[in-house]
Amino acid sequence: MVAFDGIRGLGVLIVFISHFFVILPLPTFIVIPGGTVSLDMFFVLSGFLITALLLQEQQKTGGVGLFNFFRRRVFRLVPALLVVLAAVGLFAWLTRTWNSQYESSMFSVGFYYSNYFAAASPNAFCGNLAPGLGHLWSLSFEEQFYLLWPFVTIAVLSIRMRLRTVVIILLGLITLVAAHRYLLYHGPQSWCADFHRTDTRADAILWGALVAHFWVRGREPQRGMAVATWIAALFLLGCLPFGGITGPFLYRGGLVAIDVACAVVVLGVVNGRWRGKWLLERRPLVILGIVSYGFYLWHFPVFFAVRHFDSHWNYVVRVIVATLVTVGLTAASWFFVEQPMMRWKDRMEAKKKSKNLVEAGPPRSTSVPAEASSEVP
Repeated sequence: MVAFDGIRGLGVLIVFISHFFVILPLPTFIVIPGGTVSLDMFFVLSGFLITALLLQEQQKTGGVGLFNFFRRRVFRLVPALLVVLAAVGLFAWLTRTWNSQYESSMFSVGFYYSNYFAAASPNAFCGNLAPGLGHLWSLSFEEQFYLLWPFVTIAVLSIRMRLRTVVIILLGLITLVAAHRYLLYHGPQSWCADFHRTDTRADAILWGALVAHFWVRGREPQRGMAVATWIAALFLLGCLPFGGITGPFLYRGGLVAIDVACAVVVLGVVNGRWRGKWLLERRPLVILGIVSYGFYLWHFPVFFAVRHFDSHWNYVVRVIVATLVTVGLTAASWFFVEQPMMRWKDRMEAKKKSKNLVEAGPPRSTSVPAEASSEVP
């Protein structure tokens, strides 16, 4: 859905601006705390899309092809990440800033446990992850979901389970996570663990999974959704200046409200009646959303590189240089890493399907059925 790319584009743009604190004085942009709101929209959207994909596959085939699912995730996510890690390591070595922190940080990122590595920081500054890698904790959080959730969907929350039962289970889990986060927070000194750990943030993804169950089963609410989506979108916009990650707002109910609003926006988009989709379908946002993964990977290391060399640059030059370099590296990642890897994956799948067709014997007619051809990516 095009509007989902627009959501990604808008979200990563807000994250980009929210990280300007690396190269600008903190008071320069009031929207700086708002990156948290965008991250939770990414988490809710991920929960929705992955769960919907799994449920639709169950509907169509009666099961879930775990090998194909994990292979798609690996081909899509890992190559671009490895390139970024190599670039960060090379930059640290060339600038003689390499130390043991880079080694442990890159290891945690590469094996997708950097959120817990960050959460284990012994002080309130949350400085375990090396410069330029601090944003990658969110990839570990989502990857842990990707590893676990297909098994949960197969074993428990399948398409065959009654919707009422699914709602009770998911709302119960959401409540447990939110209560756990509330009880763990005991002031600014505890924010690092509360913000990064999967057991304190998983409710965002669970909200997306809940929306997916309503949508795939054709039971999503219709009445009043346009109005509700406008209210949710305006609420999220209003939360941008108040999304500071150290204060009590997020952990004492703010994240719950933000996640609910994100879920309503996703429902409004799939409902199709919300006129705000027009903004999300604008071409610049859609293009940025399509390449948002590479943009997200590269922007933070670029900011730290700019800060390393910018002792005499004014603020405008810093922003321009950081933006241009980020856009250039994003384009390079998309055209020379991400797209070639996805094409390679598609060729492998096509060869496998062709081999299976040959082993199954010649077709009964000379024409390929539409169902068969539509399954070939």
